[in-house]
Amino acid sequence: MNLHKKTPDKSNDKSNDKNNISTKFRHAAETHIAPYPNLHHLTGFPPDLWQKMAENHLFGIRVDTAYKGYGGSFAHLRDAGKQLVIHGETLGVAMSWLVHEIVGSWLLSTFATDAQKTQWLPDLAAGRKTACFAVSEPKVGAHPKHLAATAEKTVAQDLLTKDLLNGYLLNGEKTYLTNSPMADYFVVIAITGKASGKNQFSAFMVSKDTPGLEKTGPLNFPFLRPCGHGGIRLTDCRVSADQVLGEPGRAYEQMVVPFRTVEDTLMTGPITGGLRVVFAALIRHLSQRADSLSADLMQAAGELQCCIEGLDEISRILATELDRLPEQNLQSDRLLSIGLFFRMQAIHCLEKIKPFFEHSNIAPDTKAAIMVNDLSALMRIAENGSTLKLKKIGRSLLFQGAAAP
Repeated sequence: MNLHKKTPDKSNDKSNDKNNISTKFRHAAETHIAPYPNLHHLTGFPPDLWQKMAENHLFGIRVDTAYKGYGGSFAHLRDAGKQLVIHGETLGVAMSWLVHEIVGSWLLSTFATDAQKTQWLPDLAAGRKTACFAVSEPKVGAHPKHLAATAEKTVAQDLLTKDLLNGYLLNGEKTYLTNSPMADYFVVIAITGKASGKNQFSAFMVSKDTPGLEKTGPLNFPFLRPCGHGGIRLTDCRVSADQVLGEPGRAYEQMVVPFRTVEDTLMTGPITGGLRVVFAALIRHLSQRADSLSADLMQAAGELQCCIEGLDEISRILATELDRLPEQNLQSDRLLSIGLFFRMQAIHCLEKIKPFFEHSNIAPDTKAAIMVNDLSALMRIAENGSTLKLKKIGRSLLFQGAAAP
């Protein structure tokens, strides 16, 4: 019998609202996000806006109802993110929200024990606390060959009971962490051993108040505002064995690699939402002088409409595919190929949007222009990883000698 099994608590049950998530997000975005002053100029997420999002129950979409979540799907998450951007008119809010949701509703929901879920998930699902995934390090990014943060096993004596307690000492530095400035917890990826000459990594849930953990930054990026980024420095940061998430030594392949897949897949919702915001603004401006526009520009407008509709459908298919896969193995050739195709078409769509700005006279500080800047930044951030994946697919096909019919 599992003594740590959580008995479902029906108080504050969100499960009945699962089918109304889109409506709820649309209303909250229109009421609280879109009218928020100077949101695109803030370098950190405003606490009062996060509180409003919590009061409107915008968190815990995929968290089980036993832990105060909606018990929804990846498809629900994708659509919620799209609604946030369409009606809130900012990509940065959706980025902060989505990373918070992925940490809670996938990473912890999948790899935490029942006792850990009971301890952490209700606060994350309510938006009272937020967590940050701490992988990347200064100058080396997230490449497993170059990560240097370590977690050394230790035994300490409890000052009151005199019991010997197993734990770890964390040392190292992490950077480029989404939501770091406002994070209450950090899921830290650190080396805990070697096997066959390769580093083995484990994951640790570390509170921001833990002695030896120091926040660094914040980092000031000229895009995706008000989504905050920063880092942490770990100096003999002691954690208990109960703070290990998932299987020790396998965090990189089980968490880090699929985390990026989940993030890239679910961000297709906000990206299609952003493209809709930009295109709608352009059409509003240009329709005032439609009689003077060239036939080529009108054709381009039709092509853009078709492109955005197609991208939205691809995004929906991607989220459905993610829901179909096992929780602990969110990788498939189909998901990879469709995801890369989405990215290529999104870049193509952005390129076709640029000539419209030349004819519309939209000021560079408007929400539409800022959205284009944010969308372009997202494409640049993922460029290296996407290029490597495409080369890997091509290499495999060429050495295999034939493509599948």
